[in-house]
Amino acid sequence: MAGMEDVKSYYVFTTHKAASRFIDALMRDIAIGTGLELHAPKHPDFPREKELELDPSKLKVDGLIGTLRYAFVPLDFEESKVVLHLRDPRDVLVSLFFSHKYTHRRSSEGFNPSNDSLSELDKGIDNYVLFRAPQYLERYNFYIDRMLGKDNVTFSRYEEMVLDFEGWLPKFLEPFPLKNRKAFIAKQMKKRAAQFDLDGSEDVTAHKRKAIPGDHKEKLTPETIAKLNEIFARPLARLEYDI
Repeated sequence: MAGMEDVKSYYVFTTHKAASRFIDALMRDIAIGTGLELHAPKHPDFPREKELELDPSKLKVDGLIGTLRYAFVPLDFEESKVVLHLRDPRDVLVSLFFSHKYTHRRSSEGFNPSNDSLSELDKGIDNYVLFRAPQYLERYNFYIDRMLGKDNVTFSRYEEMVLDFEGWLPKFLEPFPLKNRKAFIAKQMKKRAAQFDLDGSEDVTAHKRKAIPGDHKEKLTPETIAKLNEIFARPLARLEYDI
């Protein structure tokens, strides 16, 4: 395992619908606070993330890399520092339904669902979350098997970020070589903490629809929740989510 002075790459992995846009914005500030070059998936020169799942060797950069929403192991994983930021997969799937139903515009380069996916979307939220569950189960199991618990991986929980931002922020930032850590944390608290003053309201047309954890309990039928609990039994247990 490389020492801090030997680390050239700092990765942040997550999934869709785990506040990845917020993490994107935070990473832009981390790049300034560390002096590391930021390589983000939305940059024109960055490989498509789905391609990296099949061939991680296409990623040929070091520095600050992310936010990555697809699961793969970088070639320099053992010599890097990694933050793994995850959310309860049941809430991820609920949020995914509302995004795909109400806010995402179809695009050949971005959100471009199959006819089967559109058909399930039209059948309603319970059908859709069960339709998409196998894809996310595979991703969560990959993260558990290949990253969670490794010495160079910091696990970050979406729910702690939302409910205890002040406690979460230093943990998330711990792997990064910030030049002035104390001042950086204080500045981020002032800049971003108000985003998590949540009142439980909801706007289905907004990208940030409803951030409070446990939304699946309100949106899904008991039968669907039971099926998801069975499907995600292993990730829920390993990540210590209640059933």
